[in-house]
Amino acid sequence: MKIISIVAALVCVAGVQAMPVAAKAPRQPSANQAVWIPSWYAAPEPAGSTLQIKDMTLRQIVRVSAGGSAVRVRLSNAYGVQPLRLDEIHVARRVSGSRIDAASDRTVTFNGKSGVTLAPGAYALSDPIALDIIADHDLAVSVYAAGSASLSTVHDIQRSVLYTAPGRMTDMAEFTEASAADIGLGKAFPWIAEVEVSGGEAKSAIIAFGDSITDGYGLTPDRGGTWPEVLGRRLREAGIPLSVVNSGISGNRLLHHGQWARFGDNGLARFDRDVLAQPNVSAVIVLIGINDLGHAQGPGSQDYVSAEDIIDGLSQMAARAHERGLSIYAGTLTPFEGTVFSSYYSDEKEARRVAINTWLRTSHIFDGVFDFDLAVRQPDTPTKLRPDFDVGDHLHPNDAGAAAMANAIPLGFFDGGRR
Repeated sequence: MKIISIVAALVCVAGVQAMPVAAKAPRQPSANQAVWIPSWYAAPEPAGSTLQIKDMTLRQIVRVSAGGSAVRVRLSNAYGVQPLRLDEIHVARRVSGSRIDAASDRTVTFNGKSGVTLAPGAYALSDPIALDIIADHDLAVSVYAAGSASLSTVHDIQRSVLYTAPGRMTDMAEFTEASAADIGLGKAFPWIAEVEVSGGEAKSAIIAFGDSITDGYGLTPDRGGTWPEVLGRRLREAGIPLSVVNSGISGNRLLHHGQWARFGDNGLARFDRDVLAQPNVSAVIVLIGINDLGHAQGPGSQDYVSAEDIIDGLSQMAARAHERGLSIYAGTLTPFEGTVFSSYYSDEKEARRVAINTWLRTSHIFDGVFDFDLAVRQPDTPTKLRPDFDVGDHLHPNDAGAAAMANAIPLGFFDGGRR
């Protein structure tokens, strides 16, 4: 009692009594509160360059997985070392090419303002925008930077297409001379990390997490042909209301950061950001590890990993997903003998791939295992991709191969998505 009296006297100033602070109960969503679902995602990665744009509009096309009656956009300056100023952002339904449905054009605001400044390493989530969104259709997100804007945070694979135009063109129905972006980054997409929707049938999302085979390397662009996109269409056709978003990064590895800057942070490092931190996610499908084998030069190399190392890493992902209440599914590693990438394949690496796949097929730590290896390998030479599923480098499945992977996933695992 004496100690309490002394403390009370010390904090009583100018006649103001110290009052006990009541702990607040966790905020609970109201019955009519919007439920936001990831509908498109592009995992941020460092550009590995110091390129900038100025007084330019970038119109990025994104194909959403789930529809709804409202949309919001998440921007990223994850790898920026300076504040990033973006002066105007618009979103609209795409018609074709760079052309948009002008009646659907909306200004994207942040805290009620039409522009936004992202601190180094930070993200920005837009205000909700009333707009009817159709599943498996394209949106155009147009971003204008008046001053110098660093292209330090990108996603390296264009699953659709990016258009550029000089000056402020965010609300233009069509760029007069629309062309693929030529801003020194090849086919990378800057800044736009996610599109979320609400008010649609889907109430949760599946995240496809992996490397270039998931990301869509070598696939026909602007066709919606990655295996996560094909899976999303299968689910909709079956009446299972789940969004499927793609969190692949080309060249990504499970246990080491990318050999080149654009290969991104290692899978275990980015798992929290790209999976666990996403809103209303119910499941994740993991396909990663082939680059851990291919990019290392064998036993004794600095970044060599054993089959047991990869198994331990995948086991950690399973534990972390289950801790958050997510279902987690794993895909077997696909074949790669004869790949054109120098020193990527060896018989010893193949032995480790077989060991990893054997463990995946027989372990019980995942909620399911999808046999992508079986779906795309040659029946008589299981170390190689089927020729009709090969993009041409004997490592990456082509459009037909990606579809075969998606078709190898039994939809019964996701029937709980019916609501």
